Amino acid sequence: MGFGGWGKGDWGKGDKGGKGGWSPWQPMFMKWGMKGKGWGKGSKGLKVDPALKCWIGNLPEGTSWKALQEHMNQAGKTTWVECFSGKGAGTGGVSYATAEEAANAITMLNGSLLNGQAIMVDVWVKQSDAPAS
Repeated sequence: MGFGGWGKGDWGKGDKGGKGGWSPWQPMFMKWGMKGKGWGKGSKGLKVDPALKCWIGNLPEGTSWKALQEHMNQAGKTTWVECFSGKGAGTGGVSYATAEEAANAITMLNGSLLNGQAIMVDVWVKQSDAPAS
């Protein structure tokens, strides 16, 4: 009996004559951190230059990303918009194609009203770069 190409059985023959194909050992090895299909393919956050991003604060509760996008598009075409939830509730992030558009958004939209509440628009600072309080 062979498993995944070990021995002379039919278990792992597949189309490669005993090498490759499905092996009953695969699920066990997946637990050990070996990457299979679909594992580890996600990205860790948005990989954009911080100069292109703006932090949005004091967002009204229940604000959708679409409403925030329409509001922020007054300063230039946005490339990414997100309203954070959980620990970051009431805040969001917006990215623009150019640093000039991001700077324009900060000067033009800081203090503007969104759903009847004044929002804060400021430069994006990575969490790890923020000073410890």
